[in-house]
Amino acid sequence: MKLVRRLWPVVLVWLLATPVLAFTVPPNQGFVTDRAGILTQQQKNDLEHALRAYRQQTSNEIAVVIVPKLGGEAIEDVGVQVGRAWGIGSKQKSNGILLLIAAEERRMTIQVGYGLEGAVPDLTAKAIIDRDITPLFRAGKYHEGILAGIDALEKNIGGEYAPDPEQQAKDTSGIFPFFVVVCFIILHLSASLLARSKSWWMGGIIGGVIGIILTLLYSFWIAIPIFVLLGLLFDSIVSKTGWPRGGGRGGFWFGGGIGGGSSGGGGFGGGSFGGGGASGGW
Repeated sequence: MKLVRRLWPVVLVWLLATPVLAFTVPPNQGFVTDRAGILTQQQKNDLEHALRAYRQQTSNEIAVVIVPKLGGEAIEDVGVQVGRAWGIGSKQKSNGILLLIAAEERRMTIQVGYGLEGAVPDLTAKAIIDRDITPLFRAGKYHEGILAGIDALEKNIGGEYAPDPEQQAKDTSGIFPFFVVVCFIILHLSASLLARSKSWWMGGIIGGVIGIILTLLYSFWIAIPIFVLLGLLFDSIVSKTGWPRGGGRGGFWFGGGIGGGSSGGGGFGGGSFGGGGASGGW
């Protein structure tokens, strides 16, 4: 009991401090919100004008939010919070992008709305952060870095941005061996299952899933029909040859992004965010 009496004040202080430390979504001030004061008023005005003009031309919405600190939360989680609370992008298209910058932690993230995840995949968002924004931020040129990031995003959405091939190779080189291993595991686990059935459609589905994963990672669209055909051929072979049926049953797990949306305020259209994008530091 004495220990409880000594500890309860500490617990009480912790409970009271937790809401203070947590991140609070800032009020929507338009396309550019600088709560850390790293931009001049003229720089904010210029960015605001440019981003409003971009929305009028394309209907896409890009917002820049600069906060002093993250309140102990991961910048990706904070980005999703802000994107949903503000509803960046239209409700119908979810075509919004958020560039969130945390001054104290020296971290940034590009969060992409559902409707633009195909145009700005995670690897491209990472390339924009590493190649276009980070070098300028390290030199203390925040306005120039933000401009470079916005320009790269707009060009990428328009199909004009080309990430550095060497950097792209570095980003994907570690993924490919892992992906090959996963494919072999899937084939091994599914072989006995496919051998039990005389139909070939299951093999086509498995091949299609592998093709979709390749497409998402490398934008290799032809992989889908190729792997569907390979899956059908593989299913046909194991069904006819009687692949050993004693193995365990293979399982499949399909994950998804964080769901949910928001009713946008402050001039935004109510777009939805699911965690697509990338982060980095300087």
